[in-house]
Amino acid sequence: APGIVWVRVFDKTSASKLVPLLIESTGTIEEVEPNEKLDEATAVELPAVVYGRLAKSNEMDTYRVQLKKGQTFIAATLAHRPLRSPMDAVMQLVDEHGNVIRQADDDRGIDPQIVYLAQEDRVLFVRIFAFPEVPTGTIGYAGGESFVYAIRLTGDAYIDHVLPLVHPLNSVSTTYTAFGWNQLPTADVQFQVATEASPLIAHVPSTLGWQWQPSLSHDAVVVEETGGDDFATAPSLPCIFSGHISEPNQTDRLRFAVTAATRYEAVVHSRAHGLPLDSVLRVTAVDDGSELARNDDVDRNRYDSTVTFAATTAGEVELQVSDLVDGHGPRHAYSVVVTEASPSVELTVNEAEFTIGQDGNVEIPITIARKHGFDRELTITAESLPEGVRAESVVSSPKGETSKSVKLKLFADKPITLQGPFCITGTQTTTDDQLSPPAIFTATHALRDAVRIEAFWLSVSASTD
Repeated sequence: APGIVWVRVFDKTSASKLVPLLIESTGTIEEVEPNEKLDEATAVELPAVVYGRLAKSNEMDTYRVQLKKGQTFIAATLAHRPLRSPMDAVMQLVDEHGNVIRQADDDRGIDPQIVYLAQEDRVLFVRIFAFPEVPTGTIGYAGGESFVYAIRLTGDAYIDHVLPLVHPLNSVSTTYTAFGWNQLPTADVQFQVATEASPLIAHVPSTLGWQWQPSLSHDAVVVEETGGDDFATAPSLPCIFSGHISEPNQTDRLRFAVTAATRYEAVVHSRAHGLPLDSVLRVTAVDDGSELARNDDVDRNRYDSTVTFAATTAGEVELQVSDLVDGHGPRHAYSVVVTEASPSVELTVNEAEFTIGQDGNVEIPITIARKHGFDRELTITAESLPEGVRAESVVSSPKGETSKSVKLKLFADKPITLQGPFCITGTQTTTDDQLSPPAIFTATHALRDAVRIEAFWLSVSASTD
């Protein structure tokens, strides 16, 4: 199945980070150097996925394609977002004289994508160059060994995204719809996992294009936008409300019942999937129109909005979704997950690989985000450790320095050499008045915006001397 397989290389004493191995549903073509000029362009027979490297400064790669009249041509770059290439790519579609017909920059995150309707049979050229992901004082195109990319090129069916953008825990009755170009097949969207470290991949067999599909930890009913001035209704919560902001000044609306004094949370999924929607969430009371909550950014660098709210009386509320700058179009897609805002904790770790060396121990910094009033102690430890390695559990108090971060220490008590996975959990401290089992929270590491893993890797080459 297409998607990304995460690969780690290791020997007896050390391990690499997880590296993405890109798999596509059609043939792949390697660039042929030199290919900077139009008369040197690498010829590509559609559909195909080309891959190459902008290996030095001021380099430009060029590909030659034959288009047919009436054909919608798609060229989509995969570089920074899935592969973490440190490049801010620019892609152009040009004619045989070098005239620029289309130019794309930031379409899927900072990766470009071109969609072009051919008005006649003709040969055109796709060329790609890049600036550094982090701007420097140098004026000119950037390049280097790590500036690797792939470009999907096709005039056939292409999947841009799949709604809903997230996967409920029990998805048996969920209907998924693929959106894109060129008469998408009506076959059901399929989901597969390549490895334990890989998220679900949504795809349609023999069709170019796929989507990471993060899984929710709970079930949810799926509700679609109604279009026009109508509102959709959620029969129950949790729910996933999905749609497109496809017209100017469009606001999509969802209504659902709430109880008094109960806190609720609505979370948008869009930008993290490489979609352009700059979402705004607004919640109002249906009976009097009063505003209960509004948000347009989670923080400075995350443009998917989130709101928490509570109604003073039981009744019906309306959730409104729009674009902050009135952006709209077929790619302005979203899924909003609405749930009760139960007290919870998010444990995150900035790295996924750790090493116990000759000193016999390693410290793992853990960030703790207490949500919706969670005010209990947490005991944080490592689970599934290999024999000969132990964890020194640490307590996170509701207040003070340990409420937001702790350091978990792992020890090797004897000289051993091994490799293997482990996980980190936080267990809510039990109290005398607690009737239900203590909540357990599992730490995660963000491989990509929409890809989180729970399995960490430990390399041990320790001595007790």
